[in-house]
Amino acid sequence: MSLIDWIRNIFKGDSKQVNISEYIGKLATEVYYKELAIEACANLIAGVFTKAEFQTFENGQETRKDNYYAFNVRPNRNKNAAAFWRDVVRRMVRDGHSLVLQMGDKFYVAESFQVEKKAFFDYRFSGIRIDDFQLDRSYDQSEVFYFEYQNPKMRALIDGLYNSYGKLIAASQKQYIHNLSRRGIVEIDASVAETQDMQNKLRDLMENRFKSFFEAEGDAVLPLYKGLHYQELGKAQGAQSRSSQEVREIRAFIDDIFDFVAIAMNVPPQLLKGNVADTGKAMDNLLTFCINPIAEIIQDELNGKYYKKRDYLERTYVKVNTSMIRAHDIKDIAGALEILLRIGGYSIDDILKALGMEPLNTEWSTIKWMTKNYAPAEQVATGGDVS
Repeated sequence: MSLIDWIRNIFKGDSKQVNISEYIGKLATEVYYKELAIEACANLIAGVFTKAEFQTFENGQETRKDNYYAFNVRPNRNKNAAAFWRDVVRRMVRDGHSLVLQMGDKFYVAESFQVEKKAFFDYRFSGIRIDDFQLDRSYDQSEVFYFEYQNPKMRALIDGLYNSYGKLIAASQKQYIHNLSRRGIVEIDASVAETQDMQNKLRDLMENRFKSFFEAEGDAVLPLYKGLHYQELGKAQGAQSRSSQEVREIRAFIDDIFDFVAIAMNVPPQLLKGNVADTGKAMDNLLTFCINPIAEIIQDELNGKYYKKRDYLERTYVKVNTSMIRAHDIKDIAGALEILLRIGGYSIDDILKALGMEPLNTEWSTIKWMTKNYAPAEQVATGGDVS
């Protein structure tokens, strides 16, 4: 390839213009802001969920036995409950589903698997791998815990938005670099590029030596062949101010991507980006629209597989309690707790548990109390004593 052909190859055909859309498309594939936003959402949701408590009941009475220990402390010998459920929920949010196998009294999260869905029969799971161990058999739906949280439209929308914003970010980055780049002119005497040896030297000069010269951090010297003259043009006028504006535009585009991904996953954007304004209301929305639905999916799957139908109907079940996730200042909830106590809604032990403290488990602390001025409506209507 001659020097002229090499220069012409930078351009497409006879257009004399670089195919910017193709170049931007390649840059966009190297921008990972979408993946960062999705991972940030998944980790936030999973981290918040680990504060939930798996309460176990037998015949309507709350108990703490082996199943409570497995759900809340150590599901298996290699993971504690926080790490285990964080992994489960993160996979649900990130991949749309998560698979858990019970082996004896231990629970394990599948790293990877394939699922064969059948409309009127059990789903079939194969290719299951746990850590680095590949299982050599398949499992039916009734043998595993399959937590499904798929939303194909959500992922399609995120991908579509990112295809547009990724190109905008890539274009802004390219323009930023262009504005701060050094510019120059190389004059080449007509007789210089006649030999093949000189063309090879010129190609090396353009592709390698000029690159090293421009990227040098300190002082640099560029030797030139006879017949070549280089003239420094410097940066474009106003490049610094335009570059500052482009940095702000890039940041705004990235913020938009985080906002879109957060909204799609029912996460308040301010929580994802660490903004502290109105955190209380944002946390309530996160619990209502994101954490509680995930807790419901996990709770229903555990109750449908870990317990038999008769057990559940006789009030033997597990409940995922998310009420303790949000931290409260005791002064803010003291009035509400006092009302719950005096209307018989909470016992003293219930209040202690709501505050994250250990219950007393005494006879008097488990009694439900009620103030004397409450009485049945019929008694009040007939003029009975309500003192």
